[in-house]
Amino acid sequence: MEEQWQEREIELFMNFWRTHGRSIAIGVVAALVVAGGYRFWRYESRARGEHISAAYTRLERDLAHHHFGAGRVEARQILHRYGGSTYAVFAALTLAKLDAMDGHWAHAAARLRTELDEHADPALRPLIRIRLARILFDQNQPQAVLSLFHGHNPGAFAGVTAWLRGRAERRLGHSLRAHDDFTLALDNLEPGSGLRHLVMLEMVTLPAAQPAKPHQAQAAQASRTGAHR
Repeated sequence: MEEQWQEREIELFMNFWRTHGRSIAIGVVAALVVAGGYRFWRYESRARGEHISAAYTRLERDLAHHHFGAGRVEARQILHRYGGSTYAVFAALTLAKLDAMDGHWAHAAARLRTELDEHADPALRPLIRIRLARILFDQNQPQAVLSLFHGHNPGAFAGVTAWLRGRAERRLGHSLRAHDDFTLALDNLEPGSGLRHLVMLEMVTLPAAQPAKPHQAQAAQASRTGAHR
């Protein structure tokens, strides 16, 4: 009797396998492929992250030792191999800084504008604007600095942004507006920071200005409202 039951179970299994075996085999193979692909993706992602981190560490080491030529090569490789990553953005900022150090202001500004146009991370865009604003200011383009910041949220860089706006307003001869921006900078900078002391020094050395006419004051207030939304 037991042998008959075993034979019956084998027969039922064979019938079931003939009917559904192909589907089961395909499902098993697909599951193995998905699992293997996921493990490979994780390995590739981890390896890529380690490679990017190592490359950026080499870049920082080159800059720390003033090996600017080697740093430029490393930054370009990061941009070429890992474009679109956060490390690539910082590599582009590094190249812009090196261009500025060499007096290639136009190249530095163009590189930063490219990153500003192409990089979508809202947390990094204010930093890119700050770097670009410094270059524009050094090129004696204060109005371009104000236009660069107008209508954009400075995020965590509100203090530095307001300071740069104040410097641009001062160079344009708008002492009252510069004072307002320097005040906003002090409200957002950490106590005891070196930049805070510089802002205070620039405030006390502002040239005296005549009070703005009513329509001028309204225009200035509207400008600030748009810039700090």
